[in-house]
Amino acid sequence: MVSLLTRILLHTAERKSWVDRKQKQSLQSSSDCEENIQELGGEDSQRSERISCPRGSIAYGSSCYVLYKVARSWMNANIACQRRHSGHLASVLSGTEGSFLASLVRNNLNTQSDVWIGLHDPTEGSEPDAGGWEWSSTAMFNYFAWERIPSTVSGLDHCGILSRTSGYLKWKNYNCNVNLPYICKFKG
Repeated sequence: MVSLLTRILLHTAERKSWVDRKQKQSLQSSSDCEENIQELGGEDSQRSERISCPRGSIAYGSSCYVLYKVARSWMNANIACQRRHSGHLASVLSGTEGSFLASLVRNNLNTQSDVWIGLHDPTEGSEPDAGGWEWSSTAMFNYFAWERIPSTVSGLDHCGILSRTSGYLKWKNYNCNVNLPYICKFKG
């Protein structure tokens, strides 16, 4: 009887020690991630207060981001993102945010696939020189990272992706009905 109690106590102590080690590793990993974001020149490095994001999402600047690996069409991905508070497909408003998103995709997507972002052209190409493109979030469209400027041809290529051929740093117009992984952006 004492032997069983001793084994239970020993097991509990070993479990607590293991949990303590895992928590320390997790904290170190979180710290490493924050350092990597700061090295990218992220907005988060300029803020003195940290935002809190739900489990499974990553904070950057004043927003939270989630990469969804389940492929959807652009419209269905945008609807899925809108289920989050202030959610939408990710807008890329600066080069540093673009670098952050490229890193997020490269480090977490196991397939070689393009990824939906919130870029789309509701004018369906009727505006010259890509003038009809906008963010689904209605954020200002004043940063550009086109792999090549979309042409004004009719078709279904009126939604934007992070292009895998550019290491996810550049955008390309793409057929909106194709199912791809996607990134949501929402307030923390």
